[in-house]
Amino acid sequence: MLESATPPADPLFGELALPTGDIMGRLDGKNAIITGAAQGTGEVIARVFAEEGARVALGDLQDDRGKEIAAEIGETARFVHLDVRREEDWSKIAAETTEAFGGIDILVNNAAVLLLAPLDEIGREDFLRVIEVNQLGPFLGIQTVFPSMKERGGGSIVNIASTDGLKGMNGVAAYASSKWGVRGLTKSAAIELGRYSIRVNAVCPEAGNPNMSAPFLPGNPDLTNVPHKMMQKILKAPEPPVPGSRLRDVANMALFLASDESQSCTAADFVVDAGLTAGSFQDGVPSA
Repeated sequence: MLESATPPADPLFGELALPTGDIMGRLDGKNAIITGAAQGTGEVIARVFAEEGARVALGDLQDDRGKEIAAEIGETARFVHLDVRREEDWSKIAAETTEAFGGIDILVNNAAVLLLAPLDEIGREDFLRVIEVNQLGPFLGIQTVFPSMKERGGGSIVNIASTDGLKGMNGVAAYASSKWGVRGLTKSAAIELGRYSIRVNAVCPEAGNPNMSAPFLPGNPDLTNVPHKMMQKILKAPEPPVPGSRLRDVANMALFLASDESQSCTAADFVVDAGLTAGSFQDGVPSA
């Protein structure tokens, strides 16, 4: 007769603890603010966080769509109108999150705008608008959530940067500047806030909502699958096995950094780009 299985002993920590009773979510008991949550990456992150037990406050300028997503998620979600450039809007979403859920444990700075234009055609106001949304917004968000996280004994801040914050590319002078800035903000904030057990990390995807690029191209085309197909061409990669998995991969990285599984991770860049920044496959070169 087979004996019942017992968990293996670990030489450092003793017997391996196995979960009992209901399976817990990876963010159970945590409260999160997610910006730019009415579409694209932010929407997927909000849904994933809620699936994993978090109570989520969705911030965005798109009120109707944001309310719709919050209603679909259910009682653990709230939508709050948020212009990340405005301190008063940040104060409002922090206050409403605290009132509804009891405090703030997680901030995901995802809201962003894109500008595709030649360097010599970018006006001062257009450049500053990109910087205000993409770089000032996360700065104000970190300032806003800091008191609550400090009071609660720690927290996790996840800044959604970009591979354009790791490399250069034509046409993205304003956008790339903002995302390089987000990475610098991430590291500085992590150093300052680490004493309060607040971790700050950056996620660098190849792309978020691909249709952000559409308004800058003739005919405003549907680009839903274009970025991944570009990566496939560069890397000789196969089709993704699961449609839409690219945004889910970014959300899963944000989930890991928001959870207690990443206690040793701070001030770091986590690249989610299917290997794009590694280089490209060179035809004609001997290889496996």
